[in-house]
Amino acid sequence: MEEAPPGAGSTSPQKFVAVVAQPVKSDMDALREAVTTISEQAGWGPPRFYETSVEDPGRGQAKQALEEGASIVASSGGDGTACAVAEVLAETGVPMAILPAGTGNLLARAVGISHSSRTAALALLTEGRERAIDIMSVDMVRPDGSRFTETSVVGLGIGYNADLMAGTDEELKKRTGWFAYIVSGVRAIRTHAVRARVASDVDDPSRSLAAGGAQVRKTRSILVVTCGLLVGGLRLLEDSEPDDGVMETVVAEPRSRFELIVQLGRLLLRRDARGPNVEVIESRKNMVVECPRGTVAQIDGDPVGDVTRIEVTLRPGVLTVLSP
Repeated sequence: MEEAPPGAGSTSPQKFVAVVAQPVKSDMDALREAVTTISEQAGWGPPRFYETSVEDPGRGQAKQALEEGASIVASSGGDGTACAVAEVLAETGVPMAILPAGTGNLLARAVGISHSSRTAALALLTEGRERAIDIMSVDMVRPDGSRFTETSVVGLGIGYNADLMAGTDEELKKRTGWFAYIVSGVRAIRTHAVRARVASDVDDPSRSLAAGGAQVRKTRSILVVTCGLLVGGLRLLEDSEPDDGVMETVVAEPRSRFELIVQLGRLLLRRDARGPNVEVIESRKNMVVECPRGTVAQIDGDPVGDVTRIEVTLRPGVLTVLSP
């Protein structure tokens, strides 16, 4: 860790970039050299680097960067690193830069950051425009009644999409990239339909939907998103943007596995997910999903186990990112 730059304790501390990096996915030597060069050219102080770990994927490092007065906090790694940093930076006003180095890079893609050109992503440290995007707070209930709360930056879901993420082979993903998701997606077609209750923009999201006022669905997949992108850059919804103040819930109710395959084929052909037996519900406040028998769930691509209830609250415009 570098020494704090001279004058760091004054009323006008020197601007510096903090980089929260996943060391396995980031070439640390090249990263240090590139960010240092950019900082020198911009007249900023020396950048500081914080490596993530298995125990802490980026939240603690981002908090430390804020405490030390970082002017910009950059994430270097995959969606896990980006989402951890984003959770900490929400509502702080400190801009987040994204240096994608993972497989999906959904958050980077959502705001138009190149996932194939490291140079273009690095240039946004000085050339990027600040863009306020939406995120979601997620409160989930497990079958045993215990609760836990997470933040979602990209999206969450149950059913097919969660089975796909849970079944992705990490070793295969390291070797083949997003192709590993296709392999898992084929296996997940066996996903059984679940009975769920859904309600949008309710006055009291903590109230059980069993009392009424909810739609009852027999679904193979429910996705709640703030932008319309999926793994591999597939466009789920053409008109969904991460800064539009709306979250969309995509409820897929194929009558058979064959119809599910047809729906997936539409996505592979880069068509909007809307179609037969697929409904899109728009919410500006919250979305509640209940599955009394329990079903596997995922948040930002990470499986979180079985849940019986999900309360999602939209937090519009609370995260500032540097985008093209």
